[in-house]
Amino acid sequence: MKDAILARLEKVKGPDHKGEYQALCPFHPDRNPSLSVNFDKGVYFCQGCQSSGPLSRLAQRLGVDVQFCRPYKKEDQQIVATYDYPDKDGQLLFQTVRYAPKDFRQRHPDGAGGWVPDIKGIKRVLYRLPEVLEAVKKGETVYIVEGEKDADNLRKLGLIATTNPMGAGKWKPEYSESLTGATVVIIPDNDEPGRKHAQQVVQSLSGGVER
Repeated sequence: MKDAILARLEKVKGPDHKGEYQALCPFHPDRNPSLSVNFDKGVYFCQGCQSSGPLSRLAQRLGVDVQFCRPYKKEDQQIVATYDYPDKDGQLLFQTVRYAPKDFRQRHPDGAGGWVPDIKGIKRVLYRLPEVLEAVKKGETVYIVEGEKDADNLRKLGLIATTNPMGAGKWKPEYSESLTGATVVIIPDNDEPGRKHAQQVVQSLSGGVER
C-alpha cells in the first residue's frame, strides 16, 4: 500500500508529471530528496546512492509488510476534492481532481454532463482566475502558492490566492500576463522543487509585477 511506504519516508513530494514521488533516501545521509518511488511501475531508485529495485525490496528495507507492495492501481482511488478552473468570465474550463490515496489528475467537461479525462487543447489558466483579475484591478495583493488546497486555505482567511495547474515546475508565461501590474507575494513549498518553482515564477513575473 502506498500510504504504508510513504509514511516511513521523510520530506515526501509528488507525484510529479511522471507519477513519481520524491523523498529523502533512508539508506544514506540525504539532505535533498533523491529517492524516487513509482507506484504505477512498482519500482524505486535513488540518485544519491544508486539504490534501486522493486517496491517489495524497498518495503522490506523500510519494515513494511510486502503484501502492501503490489503495483498501484488507479481504479483503487477515490475522489476527495475537485478544484474548478474557470476562464475570466467564470465559464468552467477544467478541473483538477484530488484522489485518495494521494494523486492529482485533470479533466474537462465533455459538453454533455460528463468529463473527458485530460485537458488536451484546453486553455490553461490560473486557479480562481476571475477573483485574481478583480484583485489586480483593485490593487489588492495576490498570493501565489503551490497547490489548490493552499490557495483555498488562504482564501478562507480573506486573502486572494492562486496557483497554477499541475504543480511545481508547470508555470507558463501566460499566467504572468494575468498578473500584470499586480502586487504579488510568492509562498513556496519548503523543499527543493518548491524553491525552484518559486524562482521560475519570479523570473516569469519580472518586470510585470511588484514583488
